[in-house]
Amino acid sequence: MKLLFFILFLSFCYACKGKDEGFVVRGEIEGYEGTKLYVREMTPDNTAWMNDTLDVVDGKFCYRGKLQSPCLVYFVPENFRGRYELFLDNSDVELKVSANDFGKMEVKGCRVHDEYMQIKQKSSNMLNAYNQYRSRKSKALKNNQSLYQELEDSTRIWAKCLLDFLCAQPNYEQSVVLPYFANEWLGGEALQELEIYLSDLDSVAFSSLYAQYDNCIIQQAKSVLPGRDAFDFQLQDTLGKTYQLSDYRGKYVLLEFSASWCGWCKLEIPFLKRVYELSAGKNFVMFTINMDTERSLWINEVLKENLPWTVLSDLQGFEGEVARHYNVTGIPVIFLIDPEGKIVTNQLRGEKMIEYIKKLLL
Repeated sequence: MKLLFFILFLSFCYACKGKDEGFVVRGEIEGYEGTKLYVREMTPDNTAWMNDTLDVVDGKFCYRGKLQSPCLVYFVPENFRGRYELFLDNSDVELKVSANDFGKMEVKGCRVHDEYMQIKQKSSNMLNAYNQYRSRKSKALKNNQSLYQELEDSTRIWAKCLLDFLCAQPNYEQSVVLPYFANEWLGGEALQELEIYLSDLDSVAFSSLYAQYDNCIIQQAKSVLPGRDAFDFQLQDTLGKTYQLSDYRGKYVLLEFSASWCGWCKLEIPFLKRVYELSAGKNFVMFTINMDTERSLWINEVLKENLPWTVLSDLQGFEGEVARHYNVTGIPVIFLIDPEGKIVTNQLRGEKMIEYIKKLLL
């Protein structure tokens, strides 16, 4: 029986010979009892649950393809308990792993993976401290606004620390691996630092997959900077009445994006209700754009929260035209639009929002 498995394995790997400028991963999983292995490419535009299924014969498998740019790949066992991480380029790679220890990996023939592992190891202490900071900030947002604000003031310090680490790596301007970490660390709250990092890359590194995605994030963020024209949406409320942003020229418009499943959005409701009370009778109007994709969830949310302002939706969530034009990738996010239809800010939250609106309405 083992001989038969071995013959089958040799036949399977024969098809992998001659990589034609692509990659070949010849893998072995010690102690693996399954017959399948799933592959997921961790690329920014990948919406597939899994990208490939590999046969595992007598603990061995072969994976072949061609990449336009080096990327992180997950090999997932068929019981979905864990994963093996390989940063892959178009190389001939030997991979040995353990079914009982996902950290036990031996990789030969893949320079970019070696760099990936070095960066992970060198950054581990810094990231542990950073994640502890983010956890404290997340908890403070729920029950300690003064502490939250104190921690929020350290965001720029952490962003610079992460940027300095990236730029301290040998030949960082030429690396096609570091842009992956730049996206992970700076792609959310530190776009200024992300842009600084990208500006130093050479043409090869800048054209790599993750660097191009990072650059796209920056350009999208710039489209909603203060002074830019706000997208003139047309959306309906739960009763089918249509609202168009341009109908409210001459007024300030506060535009909140949220959803029924968003716990952080619920925390903003008391502050939004105070804004509504402060702005009553003023040259000011408020809308919530609901990001649910099911009508029942949208309607139930309106009824449950008893919001006194209008709640709109296109039921397309983050894939909708409005979400794309306002660069909504996470919620809650709250925009203020001036009487001329230009964006004033999209950085309104909590008590800071209250103070901002108070000064605006004086």
